[in-house]
Amino acid sequence: MNSTPEQVLDIEDALVSESNPARVDGSLDYGRCARLHNYLVAYGWMIRHGQETPDLNALANQPLILADEDLEAIRVRLVPSVKSFLDLIFAAEPDMFYWVHNVTMQFCDENFPDEENELDDKERFVVIYATVCDLGSHCLGVVYDQQLHRAAFPMTLENLDSVQPIGDHEEMWFPLETILTHWIYMLQIGKITADFHEDEVPEDLKMSRSQIGIWSWLPYCPAQVDSTVAAIDRYSAAIEARMPPESLLPISRDTPLFTNSELDAASVPEECFTRSVLTKIKTPRFRAIAPGLEVPHDAAAFASCQKFTDVPRDHSWGQNIPPVLLFAAADSNRTINFTEEMRWLFFGPEDDVPLGEHDLIPAGLYSESVRRCEYDTEEAGFRLLLPFGLQEAIMSDGSSVQSGSVTELFQHGVFHPFGGERRAQRLERLMDRWRELVESGVWTVGRDGVEGSIDKFRDADGEARTDYWISPDW
Repeated sequence: MNSTPEQVLDIEDALVSESNPARVDGSLDYGRCARLHNYLVAYGWMIRHGQETPDLNALANQPLILADEDLEAIRVRLVPSVKSFLDLIFAAEPDMFYWVHNVTMQFCDENFPDEENELDDKERFVVIYATVCDLGSHCLGVVYDQQLHRAAFPMTLENLDSVQPIGDHEEMWFPLETILTHWIYMLQIGKITADFHEDEVPEDLKMSRSQIGIWSWLPYCPAQVDSTVAAIDRYSAAIEARMPPESLLPISRDTPLFTNSELDAASVPEECFTRSVLTKIKTPRFRAIAPGLEVPHDAAAFASCQKFTDVPRDHSWGQNIPPVLLFAAADSNRTINFTEEMRWLFFGPEDDVPLGEHDLIPAGLYSESVRRCEYDTEEAGFRLLLPFGLQEAIMSDGSSVQSGSVTELFQHGVFHPFGGERRAQRLERLMDRWRELVESGVWTVGRDGVEGSIDKFRDADGEARTDYWISPDW
């Protein structure tokens, strides 16, 4: 096991990746999981104590206190590999990470009454990390299945329907190292940060991020801008590669899609994720970026179709970022009446909404509307607004869209397997999914780009529904 601060912080070779996958032989990779756990503990320890390297003696000598039970009384109810994990980990100071408290090891078989236990005298399910109390009542946490050696993260008891029965929700149970890797990745890209004690956060920063203990959730980070731009550029290149060369629009590929002055005219906020992306992506040399959706090559037309960017917002509880119509329906007649579903997605509860059910909203792909100070916001998200309701399309967590929904296609659903509960799916993941649909031939490409009308998305209600599904992720 690691014995120096440098070894504890050198974590790259322990992270789960395509070239370094998680263990799939039905056992706990306790050494690897302990390394990932200890990295997170050391990271938080350095922030709390203002040091550049962890004091391993201080960490090693900190007693592991588990719930209200004696440590040895708990150990006898654990399988050998989980006990080995406990032997190797540092005790975490509260709170271990943005969503979870210290190590708790609370047994919870009573929450899984229909699952068979083949472990004789040992409980099958144990909560390794408890959800932080700030996130509400009925909290649960990272549940470890000692029989199948997989973990799930039902943050609250209400999330249990998303992870059980296990046979119906196997895609929501992961090797423990996969969950820990996702958390470390969010730290590495700067989506979650640990840099202030809560009472030391400047007021302007409090208004733009959600803080739990020393951990902060940012509505977006620069790394997300870069990865989203790269995803859009990859998708555009995939479309262009399938078009007749002579049909490509006579536009310089290296020219950004919009300038800042053009976005000013469309009332896109000066500092936001959407502006950062639109001024960095390469201009697509085609018209149709998805069935029935157009690339906005005309800046004036782009500005004129925005229905939400110049609506006054209530900023008393932090800055509100409005939804921007990124790719509008090619047929301007494909609109939908403003609904309650849109009202609660696109406006805050205190906003004076100047739209009613008789107002027509253009269909298309919108950026996510966020109040930056709120918990679990995702400014790098999107909402695909369709001019028809869906009934049976499925979301990432396997649940169906609400009957008649016009905004839930390609979304997470209720359950987020690595933490969180309400945020939008990321635009980066949508672009990667659409690229897969083009590369696999599900969507065809012609002289103008992706072929078909917006009605193609109705396929999400039929046998092809899995084509319109994004696999679970953070």
